[in-house]
Amino acid sequence: GRRLRLFHFLFEMLQDPSMAHCLSWAPAPPGVFSFSSRNKDQVAALWGQRKGNKRPMTYQKMSRALRNYARSGHIFKVKKKLTYQFSRDTLTSLQKGHG
Repeated sequence: GRRLRLFHFLFEMLQDPSMAHCLSWAPAPPGVFSFSSRNKDQVAALWGQRKGNKRPMTYQKMSRALRNYARSGHIFKVKKKLTYQFSRDTLTSLQKGHG
């Protein structure tokens, strides 16, 4: 199967109301989301488990991966703390795949 990418995982989490205490959509503009400062490590730990990592994932390591996505144009850092934005193309393809 296809390797699960971090941005797919985050989109999945954002679609799950039970994860709203960890990360949530911003009211505007479309595609902007932010991590809860209290629960950001929970998201990272879940991502590490999902990937099958032996060692626990930290938010610090996960945010490095998020910054790398800016190079590929999938996700960009927003000037607000713990806030990111899916590119329009990425968001469109995620919504199609999820719909």
